[in-house]
Amino acid sequence: MAARRSRSMLCCALAFLVACSALHAAFVTPSGKTLHGSQASLNSQAGIVAAGAIMVLPEAAQARLPEEFVIFAPIVDVLPSIPFFFLLLAFLWQASVGF
Repeated sequence: MAARRSRSMLCCALAFLVACSALHAAFVTPSGKTLHGSQASLNSQAGIVAAGAIMVLPEAAQARLPEEFVIFAPIVDVLPSIPFFFLLLAFLWQASVGF
């Protein structure tokens, strides 16, 4: 049973390596040619994105809820922390059942 399982794992690993080597040839750039996303264009795009974020940041800090939703402001203040509590709950659950 163990020999059959190790043989099937070996076949799967070999098939994975063959598939990776076949895909490697498909994504290699020809020598002497650059891709459209070369480093120089990526740096200029990153600068544009950073400038846009700096321009929008003060407006985002001043954002307010519309008048009809102001009564829910305390709830809205707590909502961003809920995913963090789910993460802590997952660790608590794992600790209770034993990793």
